[in-house]
Amino acid sequence: MTTNTILKVILTYFGVALIILVSAHLFPTESFIPTLLSVLLLIPIYVWHRNYEEKAKLSKEINGRDKDTVLFWIFTLFILALSIRIPSVLLFGNPYEKTPLIYLVILTIIINEKTDVLAFGFKTKNIGKSLFYGLAFFAVLDVLMLLILYLLIYVFTNQTPVVSYYVTTFLLTMPFQTLLVGVSEEGLFRGYIQTHLRKFYVSKSILLQAFLFGVWHFVWNLSPFDPSGMAQYVASTFFIGLMFGYFYSKTRNLAPLVFAHGFWNSFSQGILANEAAFDALQLLPMSNQILAWCLPYAISATLTFFFIKYFVKEI
Repeated sequence: MTTNTILKVILTYFGVALIILVSAHLFPTESFIPTLLSVLLLIPIYVWHRNYEEKAKLSKEINGRDKDTVLFWIFTLFILALSIRIPSVLLFGNPYEKTPLIYLVILTIIINEKTDVLAFGFKTKNIGKSLFYGLAFFAVLDVLMLLILYLLIYVFTNQTPVVSYYVTTFLLTMPFQTLLVGVSEEGLFRGYIQTHLRKFYVSKSILLQAFLFGVWHFVWNLSPFDPSGMAQYVASTFFIGLMFGYFYSKTRNLAPLVFAHGFWNSFSQGILANEAAFDALQLLPMSNQILAWCLPYAISATLTFFFIKYFVKEI
């Protein structure tokens, strides 16, 4: 791994980010333009990967790096990712760092580490099985949790927590949430970070990547600064990271998680919540509020754990 190679990867990363962020600046009221550009810029990295893979001899296993080197590169990629994510969210309110992050992860694995991306879970075989696993995982962890939450809110407040559901919004957000958010975040946290960490920390690798995944989401509460909301969001995404990490430890395949991630994010955006019901919940005794928010997580987490443990296999 030479300094020149590292600089090329980093410059490519910032170059792609600059293109997308400039487009967001030029079209501040048309978010679909930088979003569409983000999707289109996936094509060059895909074509390059196919061509490069045919010419280069890539290792099918993770190269033998010492722990300090692995930790250094995990920290470096995490900081580089945040260096684009923070200004993107603060300036434009959108995570336009996704496509640059995909470039960063893929180029680091192939060019810097001379390793096939298959070793990090980027697999496309058995795509039907991956889709089924992803949907089942999403249903048990997310849909079940929401159903229990909404049922408890209705019981406690006697108000329907959901006004309606916009299927069109769900369908329109799916490409971005799956191809960009799903691929980039699963590729970095479960694929790159967890795969490397399990060589040294085994079971702790799930905990460590989940911690970083939780910290990754602090940016949404920076402006306006909301420490309470930040703590809750980091904690909830840490919990999600644990479930996703455990799932990946069994499948060694990112495809089901990419599908689940896409469904999770886009499904929630189609929900039109009844704010009056949630406001009424805030007026209830603290014990009711804790039960309403914690019980759904506890039940879905328990069932998800057993689902993964007994039904999920390597793909």
